[in-house]
Amino acid sequence: MTDEEPSSLTVKQQARRWAMEVHTDPALRPAAMRWCAQSAEHKAEFDISYAAISKIIDPASVNVHDRMNGSPRDSRPRVPSAKLVIAASLAAILLLGAHFVLGQNMRSSIAPPHIASSGAKNEDAPLIFSTRKGEVRKITLADGSVITLDTDSRLLVWLHQERREVTLAYGRAIFAVAHDASRPFTVSADGGTTTALGTRFGVERRAHCQMNVILYEGRVAVTPPCETRKTSAPATKSYLQPGEQIRYSGTSTAVGNAVAEPAPTNDEQWTTGVKSYDDEAVSVILAEVNLYSDVKLVAASPEIGAMRVSAELHIRNPESVAKHLARALGLTVENQGSDRLVLTI
Repeated sequence: MTDEEPSSLTVKQQARRWAMEVHTDPALRPAAMRWCAQSAEHKAEFDISYAAISKIIDPASVNVHDRMNGSPRDSRPRVPSAKLVIAASLAAILLLGAHFVLGQNMRSSIAPPHIASSGAKNEDAPLIFSTRKGEVRKITLADGSVITLDTDSRLLVWLHQERREVTLAYGRAIFAVAHDASRPFTVSADGGTTTALGTRFGVERRAHCQMNVILYEGRVAVTPPCETRKTSAPATKSYLQPGEQIRYSGTSTAVGNAVAEPAPTNDEQWTTGVKSYDDEAVSVILAEVNLYSDVKLVAASPEIGAMRVSAELHIRNPESVAKHLARALGLTVENQGSDRLVLTI
């Protein structure tokens, strides 16, 4: 693949080839971006094609090229085998089908699909990403931004030419934003927003008007969810520095009163499944563990919930957490049915 595509291919066909190449070999993204920069049509078709292929190939799976060839890519000419030809044909069919389905889905929404050009209003249908209980998923967007989506979460993503917009319907996510000064990246939840140009931050929304934002790198501007204000009045903005967080309580009268505070040092550890707690209340630990499993871990009394412990726990494994807490605090674990573990004295 080169920056100069054969003139016999349409822009749509070229975009599909670039999308396939970038998906299988991220090192080719700069070349693809140079092709996209040639025109707004190139960029629009690439975004749609990349979104389509991202839906049919799991980013967590092994390299598609390696699976088809059995070995890493090299520069020697190779004669394609019958199996390779069939596999390549199937991949092309899947990509064409996904591109068609994505286009149909967009066309069936409020407005026809398009990438906003200068001065145009974009109302294309979003890309939708979600996770089941217990699932943690990593997503790479067409602009190079990477999202880590926590358990039981749902995101809607719009990639416009002049801006990038994400809505966190519920759950939690960490955003590693690809720098692009001309396309601000904004995450919204219940009307509150977190805006960055190139940075890494997390947003959590577990209940109506409750939004937590934590900054790991860079700088972000945050506006509160469910803010009550006059239409003409500007939104209240807070600016976070790395290592800070801001938490909104969930009531419309109090959301504007939140202030930045030091963030817990273990916050990002949920992405690995193993989290270190330092003198933490048992009730806080149980609440996080219960996000990941249908097996609920509960304290038999408020006294047990108020106990504090320092431990490194596998938060996606309630049985392991129950045993560890029982040993550390001198408690007993009672099995109440197949979906309830109770910590008792």
